Amino acid sequence: MFEKEQHIAQQAQLLLNENLTAEEWGIAYARLALDYADMLADMKFFTKISDRLQNKLALINEEVIEHSIKLENAKKIIAIQNKTLTTKVNQKTSDVGNAYSQLLATHSELDQFVYRASHDLKGPIARLLGLCQVANLEIKDSLAKEYLEKIEKTSSEMNNILENLLYINMLKNEVAEPSTFNILTEIEKIYQTLGFLSNYSKTEFNVEHENEEVYFYTDIDIFKTIIKNLLEFAIKHIDPAENKKSYIQVQILQKSTDLEIIISYNGIEIPNSNYHLIFNLFHKVANLDESTGTELYTTQLAAYKLHGSVILLESTKEKTTFSLHLPSFDKKMLENNF
Repeated sequence: MFEKEQHIAQQAQLLLNENLTAEEWGIAYARLALDYADMLADMKFFTKISDRLQNKLALINEEVIEHSIKLENAKKIIAIQNKTLTTKVNQKTSDVGNAYSQLLATHSELDQFVYRASHDLKGPIARLLGLCQVANLEIKDSLAKEYLEKIEKTSSEMNNILENLLYINMLKNEVAEPSTFNILTEIEKIYQTLGFLSNYSKTEFNVEHENEEVYFYTDIDIFKTIIKNLLEFAIKHIDPAENKKSYIQVQILQKSTDLEIIISYNGIEIPNSNYHLIFNLFHKVANLDESTGTELYTTQLAAYKLHGSVILLESTKEKTTFSLHLPSFDKKMLENNF
């Protein structure tokens, strides 16, 4: 548009400076008038566009102001909600802390109750076992002796359960004290202590290992508990069929600082539906008199104490296999011992 203004100004200047005839001057003036009219039309158009833009900008400005107000209000609401949420979080944190403290206190009280109850019950049961032994020496009646044997057997089972509960309670609060020892020697010793079990003499025991001596660094007492309970469970659950050759096979695999012990035996099959239950306290795989239902629970608890794990790999009519994995203790484990 500015170019048109300059052009019109130049044309007007020429009209003033040049010597034109009246006819030429009229034609030039008419052209100048048309150009001026076009320029005015353009100015009106641009003015209209400018007005529209101004109106649009005004609307946008109003929207911006409205959104700014909403944003400020939202900030205020968020600030209030954050304050409320912080208060609630602090309250919940306090509640959780109190609940955790109460849980620890309840857990401690429960441990004390189990210990005292088990300890208090052991005395009467021990006396009952003693009376049964004395009565067996003096009573001659066969029927009475049969009843006494059943009482003695039941009392002995109860005594074993109480001893296991006392040990479980002690194990929960025990702090691991690692040392280096020969695994092969300890496993052989542990197996020899299980000769009192009825299936012991029927079982062929074998240990497979790559090296003649296998040393490992962990808590020896807790380790012995794990192996004892796994071997005891295997012996108790040997297949009772007389014509079946029974075996327990132990395989020792040492990789870097980790230890894996695989224990396999041909015994009573554990149903798939029971895989997730066998490590529960008092769960029995089979209704066996010798089983207390605490062997695998104690095994898992002891493995956890050594930062390890024990799992059931498989159980079929031909073979049942457990796997024990233990890491060698290091400085960090000792610092975080529990």
